[in-house]
Amino acid sequence: MNLQRILEGESRLTLETLQRFQREYDIQFVDGEFTGFDKIRHTYAHMGKLFGRLAEYVQMIEDDHHDFSADEIKEKVIPDLLIYSAWLAQELNVTLEKAYLQRVADNIRRLHQDKMPAEELRQLDAYIDERCKEK
Repeated sequence: MNLQRILEGESRLTLETLQRFQREYDIQFVDGEFTGFDKIRHTYAHMGKLFGRLAEYVQMIEDDHHDFSADEIKEKVIPDLLIYSAWLAQELNVTLEKAYLQRVADNIRRLHQDKMPAEELRQLDAYIDERCKEK
């Protein structure tokens, strides 16, 4: 499948499309080098680099270098986090949308339940379950 064809007809990149696009990219360019646990280990190593970039940015801002650019965070860290999330999801057979929505609902339950009525949270859980039933 052609990478462009995955994006055609999509006005926005959804999590589902992101996973399909990344999977096709991996088939064409990555899977010959590593898959399975090797891909997870590779992800782990590169996540360390990303966190180092983020740590450097935080440190520079905290040390009053307010002119320190966030460009590397915007152009490398954020997109790479999406790539590595898609890689881990693929290797562990996870649907990003479902995992994300369930995690946010869990965070509300654990951290913010006093800010959302119980009935509203039950409705959100039911909606997420229904929305993600086939995913």
